[in-house]
Amino acid sequence: MNRLSALALLLAIVGALALRLPHLDARPLHNDEAVNAIKLAALIDHGEYAYDPHEYHGPALHYFSRAILWFAGVKNSSQLNDITLRLTPVAFGAGLILLLILFADGLGSTAILCAAIFLAISPAMVFYSRYFIHEMLLVFFTALTIGAGWRYVQTRLARWAVVAGAGGGLMWATKETFVLQLAAMFIAAILTWQWERRRSLGDSSLSPSDGERAGVRGNLLTATTWLHISLAVFTMLLVWLAFFSSFFTHWRALEDSFRTYQPWLVRVGGDSPHLHPWNFYLERLAWHPGKHVVWSEGLILLLALIGAGVSLFGKKSSLHHFLALYTILLAAIYSAISYKTPWCLLGFLYGMVLLAGIGAETLWGLCHSRRLRWLTISVLSVLAIQLTAQSWRTSVTQATNRRNPYAYAQTLPPARELVERIEALAKIHPAGHAMTVKVISPESYWPLPWYLRDYSRVGWWDQLPSDALAPVVVVSANLHAALDEQTDKRWLMVGYYEIRPQVFFELYVELELWKKYISTLPPPTDSPSELGEGNWRRAPVPGAATSHRKAT
Repeated sequence: MNRLSALALLLAIVGALALRLPHLDARPLHNDEAVNAIKLAALIDHGEYAYDPHEYHGPALHYFSRAILWFAGVKNSSQLNDITLRLTPVAFGAGLILLLILFADGLGSTAILCAAIFLAISPAMVFYSRYFIHEMLLVFFTALTIGAGWRYVQTRLARWAVVAGAGGGLMWATKETFVLQLAAMFIAAILTWQWERRRSLGDSSLSPSDGERAGVRGNLLTATTWLHISLAVFTMLLVWLAFFSSFFTHWRALEDSFRTYQPWLVRVGGDSPHLHPWNFYLERLAWHPGKHVVWSEGLILLLALIGAGVSLFGKKSSLHHFLALYTILLAAIYSAISYKTPWCLLGFLYGMVLLAGIGAETLWGLCHSRRLRWLTISVLSVLAIQLTAQSWRTSVTQATNRRNPYAYAQTLPPARELVERIEALAKIHPAGHAMTVKVISPESYWPLPWYLRDYSRVGWWDQLPSDALAPVVVVSANLHAALDEQTDKRWLMVGYYEIRPQVFFELYVELELWKKYISTLPPPTDSPSELGEGNWRRAPVPGAATSHRKAT
């Protein structure tokens, strides 16, 4: 890769960060983000991490977050917030562009630079690069594994086998679904190998020396290759051992890393609220209608189709063939599984982005006149600008919009209002953050445990206890009638909050505490000179307009 191409790649990374870093707190933490945050806080403060095979994914997110945040100056969990937590996926999301260097000689500079632009501006890539979950790390380590594998095929150097093995181990340490990526890689590699062998044996246009070199590339089963494969597998197992054992302190997790597939298979088999039809991912990528806008990554999909076509049926390299097969297989596998969450599409979307780069290069090659080239550049630029604007809406201005194709069971802004109201009450309560708070809900109350982590006396119930009263009570709207029977009019329901779509909580506050809180608010504005004669009104209590009505 020449200096000009390297500079263009660097500019793509800068553009990616420009979309990923601003307003990282534009939306409250999702439930999954808050769970990960709790586990990361324990690791930072106490050095404690133990892999749980039942509800959580692998340890890589937490250990890499600890390292990245240490460099960012975060020394304890009190410095964690919505912004600092999301720095890790931002780093890995932008880092995907840097990994494109591994494919430069196989795809060509034009395809690589176009793929870099698409990685930078893809709405899904941007949105989930600002999401403190495991998925972006899984995509990064998958790209590392494939890229290192390609470098090994080209060089036959042992060090690339080691890097590929480390990438596979880190995939394993990130998320259980890595087995789907590995399966797609393995099948695509076998099919590509067979295709390469047949091409080298059947192409009469190759000279004897060219045919011999092609045959060597196609034959991966030499003694040296088996040695390198063994080295890669050993490295993969070493990484698995280190991460799952919490760096040799929690040995039971090694067995748990296999036992985890039992509960996940139950969910895949139908015991889950996340069951969706086969076209769930395609609908979000291709055509997801909103109220006034259609969300679509149609530019990437269309170019990916072109790229897949020329990769499978044109005279392209084995890397092109592998990427097309890998992407198609992985998309088919994920679409066939009934259990679906939208961030899982990132795995095959990455392959689509690489194919889209190939598709863009193909279109450019078909433009033989200067006028046609300028027209192609203009059209692609306009569509890329539209995709960039869509990324900003998806991740910033409409990050919690329930029509947003990537905001799935997203925590809504009223959750922050609820937390802010509790904080305001704690400031006037004699006990401060030692004030008793009871949270009662049969539905999930996450991410509240994270946002209320500074309170030392918080209780959590999934059903109404016999003594449900405390200075502050947060209760599911489904249980409010039963709670009212206990209050004896000494508690007030002072707020109604939709913390997730169709999940409503009510805030009850002890009457005397509420009176004290009201007395601290600014006096009403009643100056006729300010409001006009005959237009006197009482100033609203801060937050009342949003917290006392049903959120929409």
